[in-house]
Amino acid sequence: MSVSLCIRRGADTIGGSCVEVIASNGERIVLDIGLPLDAEENDVALLPTVRGLTERTADLLGVIISHPHLDHYALGKHIDPSLPVYMGAAANRIMQACVSYRLPDAFQFQNVQEMKGFEPFQLGAFKITPYPVDHAAYDSYALLIETEGKRIFYTGDFRAHGRKGKLFDHLLKQPPRKVDVLLMEGSALGRLDPEEKFASESSLEDQFLKVFSSTQGLALVHPSSQNIDRIVSIYRAAKRSGRTLVMGGYTGLIIMVLENPNIPNFTWPNVKKIVSENTGKKHEIVADQIAATPGKYVYVIGGKGLPLLVKAGLLTPEAHYVYSLWNGYKQTSAAKVISQMEAARVPMSDIHTSGHADIPTLRKLVEAIKPARLVPIHTFNPEQFNDLFGKMTMVEQRGNNEVFEV
Repeated sequence: MSVSLCIRRGADTIGGSCVEVIASNGERIVLDIGLPLDAEENDVALLPTVRGLTERTADLLGVIISHPHLDHYALGKHIDPSLPVYMGAAANRIMQACVSYRLPDAFQFQNVQEMKGFEPFQLGAFKITPYPVDHAAYDSYALLIETEGKRIFYTGDFRAHGRKGKLFDHLLKQPPRKVDVLLMEGSALGRLDPEEKFASESSLEDQFLKVFSSTQGLALVHPSSQNIDRIVSIYRAAKRSGRTLVMGGYTGLIIMVLENPNIPNFTWPNVKKIVSENTGKKHEIVADQIAATPGKYVYVIGGKGLPLLVKAGLLTPEAHYVYSLWNGYKQTSAAKVISQMEAARVPMSDIHTSGHADIPTLRKLVEAIKPARLVPIHTFNPEQFNDLFGKMTMVEQRGNNEVFEV
């Protein structure tokens, strides 16, 4: 038996990624175990058909999580708790923070082995090297899998236009060599023209600045609390406009567990935590204080702070609401907030960019790595890979649950 790969989910869809790698001696590892984006609930029935996930077997050595987004880890809630799970240390702390904040469906893996960028580790027949990448999730990695002379590079989710774009530059300068199979995400396919590029985080900062500078009342921005690049962009724009950044406890908790002093947090003088009652702590602020001079503040929507601002009468036509999430959430998790803004006649705008690579960035990666074969994953349009990359390398489109040799 030779080294084999099997995309258990993700060959023709975005979200719910799961890949099984099988060595010739029968040992296996799993790369990601995500919840499909269209799943109505996190049900054990959605688990990919990988032997040993729910009842551990000796040949399944572990699960490697590329980054802490639900569509890459959330079905891990149902696996055998003794199964080793490898992930970044900050990613693990983010999951722990979600549990401590009692978010719905939050959970912790019970047997976590923390991995670090560029530090290889051995798992049976597999040598695994995490490559830090730029993505909307903090602590994200691509993965180089080496076994029996074969080399597989799994990109996970990545981009080059975020605040950690230097990680992509480093990857281009020092790419893994002699890669037999490149499993590359293609989220942008079908969304962009081949030469079109996603907006950069730095350009979003300038857009935020224009809104903050032209708004008389309170500026409200609605990002993901775990999109740390976006929080930094909002903070920088707030500071440039002379405003103070206000966040809820959940956003502050996520930032705290990252243990990165360079990210805006409640120890900074121009960052405040909204609270329901004034306790006199220097970093806290109540809604009535904001209402006295609303034009001096930017509020990051998240957690339980918005009702306090509503009660203080801060949702007015002089305020401004910026939606800074994936468009798909407008009909789901963000719908209630948007309805509130509409009812209060708060002006609204969209300022957002993708957490995924645009097509020019994908081309640069393929050109740098020069894989023997390129296999699409994490895309709704795998059939476009050959037209876009077929002149650069051999493209092989594989189906879900199709076992193929490396």
